Amino acid sequence: MGCKKCCNRLSACAFGVSLGIVSGVFMMLFAWASMHWDYATTMMTQWGSVYPGFEASVKGGFVGLAWGFLEGFICGLIWGWLYNLCLCCCRCCTCKKCETATTTTTVNTIEK
Repeated sequence: MGCKKCCNRLSACAFGVSLGIVSGVFMMLFAWASMHWDYATTMMTQWGSVYPGFEASVKGGFVGLAWGFLEGFICGLIWGWLYNLCLCCCRCCTCKKCETATTTTTVNTIEK
């Protein structure tokens, strides 16, 4: 059993969805800003070569939303998984005390 007070696990899927939404909306707004105000057109050209269909237009903004969500979701999923993996290796004093107390309480409850 892990420590409930200091070693809370992260939902990798929820983190992936939230990062995907933020990334997708950012890319969509970036495309629309480039379309309306000629903002960072060179960068849009470079991103368009990486993400097919991503361009400074309304349609390109929605394509950017999809690409941004996909990339953000995958990165968030990996990031959350790595966070939880590192959490399993937690060796801080507080977590050891919590784990020892939980184990002792469980053993005492079973013995009674």
